[in-house]
Order: sequence, then C-alpha cells, then structure tokens
Amino acid sequence: MIRCTFSLALLLGIICASPLPAQHVRQVSLAYLAQRADVIVQGKVVDVVHEPLPGFPNISTVKVTMEVQDMVRGPSATKNYTFREIVLGLRPKQGKKGYLPGQQLLLFLTSPSRYGLSSTVGIEKGRFHVHRDASDNLTVVNEEGNEGLFNSVEEAVTTTGRKLTAKQSRMVAARRGSAPMEDFMSLVKTLTLLPRIR
Repeated sequence: MIRCTFSLALLLGIICASPLPAQHVRQVSLAYLAQRADVIVQGKVVDVVHEPLPGFPNISTVKVTMEVQDMVRGPSATKNYTFREIVLGLRPKQGKKGYLPGQQLLLFLTSPSRYGLSSTVGIEKGRFHVHRDASDNLTVVNEEGNEGLFNSVEEAVTTTGRKLTAKQSRMVAARRGSAPMEDFMSLVKTLTLLPRIR
C-alpha cells in the first residue's frame, strides 16, 4: 500500500511538471518559460495552506493564494489566483524554496492537471522573487540567480518583429543576477507573442 501511494505521488509530480528532458538537457531560457507557461502571474502571497491532496490523504500538497498585481497570462479580471503544488521533498515548508505569506513572486506555471496540481515551469527556473535594491528599485531574480536565463532571448525577440530596448539589451547582456523589474516584465510580455510550446 505504501509503495503504491508513493508511486502515485511520483506519477502525479511528473504529470504536473514541465517536460523533464527539456529541463535537464539544456538550460531553460526566459523565452522558453514564456512559451511554455499557461499562467504567468506576479503578485503577493497572501495565504499558504499545507494539506493532503483531496481524495489522496497520503499525498502532501501546498495550496498558495496570490494577490494578483499583474496577470500576464491566465484568468483575466481576477483579484486572487490560487494554485496547488505537490510536495515531494522538492519544496520545504519554509525557506528559499518554500511559499510564505508576504512574498512577492513572479511565477510561470503549468495549467492544473486533472488532479488540480500545477508546478512552476522549470521548477526553480520559473519561480522569481521580487525585491527592492539599495536604490529602492524593484528587481526580479529566480532561484538559480537568473543564470542562463537570457540565452538566445535577443534572437527570440527578433522573431516577434520587435527589438530589445537599450535597457533590455543591458539586462540580457548580464550572465546572472537580479534584473530590473520594469524592463524584465516588458520583455516577458514581448516574449508571450512567440508561438506556444505545449
């Protein structure tokens, strides 16, 4: 029974995650995140509930509600957005990879599976923290320090018929580190013009 439950939990995690080969064979760029995500939401975490998956008492999940500040892709005209992630030791309840009320996040999420589970595209790559820098400017960085995030992004923007602004060019030239929020979000919105990846 325990083995069966673990197998089901592992299967559910795979179902709601992004394609594993794409994540592990190559680095996931911002263009890929924008093309693959079904929901792109920026806002503040207002509620976090750790509870079993309904109907599966041995499968741990976290239900997160965000106060929406910018819904780039997803349900329109919504004040709050709630999603549920499976917990398989990948995301502790607290700390860098946990969800906590008050966090300002930008998330690239898959659409809910038939079990109601979502996940960030690319795991840590699709989960961004929003902070203020020493000059009180908003910045954004994912849990891998934005490393490799801007690979081939300029070429991807060109295919949309647009060009990077001077500020965006400086931003994508960086190999890693926090990016200015305003320039980052405008780039994300341009990249959503690319064909979707399913």
